[in-house]
Amino acid sequence: MKNAIWYLFLAVSLILHGCTNDSPTESTNQNTLVVEAFLYAEEPINSIKLTKSIGLGSNDTIAPTVDDASISLIRNGKSYQLINDQSRSGYYIYDGTDISVNPGDNFSLLINYQGKQVTGSTSVPSKPENVQLSKATLTLATLSGFPGPGGGGGAEDTNSIYLKWSNPDSSLYYVVIENLETNPTEISTGNLPPGAQIIRRMTFPPISASEFVIGRRNLTYYGNHKAIVYKVNQEYADLYESRNQDSRNLNEPLTNIKNGLGVFSAFASEVVYFNVK
Repeated sequence: MKNAIWYLFLAVSLILHGCTNDSPTESTNQNTLVVEAFLYAEEPINSIKLTKSIGLGSNDTIAPTVDDASISLIRNGKSYQLINDQSRSGYYIYDGTDISVNPGDNFSLLINYQGKQVTGSTSVPSKPENVQLSKATLTLATLSGFPGPGGGGGAEDTNSIYLKWSNPDSSLYYVVIENLETNPTEISTGNLPPGAQIIRRMTFPPISASEFVIGRRNLTYYGNHKAIVYKVNQEYADLYESRNQDSRNLNEPLTNIKNGLGVFSAFASEVVYFNVK
């Protein structure tokens, strides 16, 4: 599961703005199913989550999860039954080995819940092309007044690695950076408050560019890393572009889910590796 910070805006936009064009101040039906379903090329099927909507007039801040739905994925006319993820409420997974997600595949999602049938469809995009790094090693100087490993100070470092890919049509891509060390050494930045949580895997918002700069600001540890470039499917791109609504003119959120709210989308990725020292 890509436990990405930017997925949060999806749930918030769908849940809090789940109102109608005719009456934007009315609460939605609290039995409306909210679907967050994502397929990743060449990765396990484990990123399908169901919750109930929260109306604008509700005092609730956390959407209740749904664990009693029946969910199937359909590819080439064959149905694959999903099961509950016992470790995560609201999540559904496929635990078989007889299906894979590949670029160019078309999938349908069929959900039966409380007598209602909720559906969606998506296509897996092609992989990002020509993904490459400007160099394989990033050497960071220690910041003045904040000793790094081995002690001593140094001038502020502006060194960077450029992560690049082809994007002739300005499609949306997003980048994930993950530290691969078992016991990594923290980068001394000097600007973290006491007790701050250090995150080893960071996901960045989608961009329509063909370049992402990797530097001190988006790294937390030394050592080996992988950078994953995901190509975003059109359903997600449309939702992302429409995520901000004017409170004076609330509209029904964009969705490709029938009889519910949410999004069913797919991504494809390429991975490159680099070292920070």
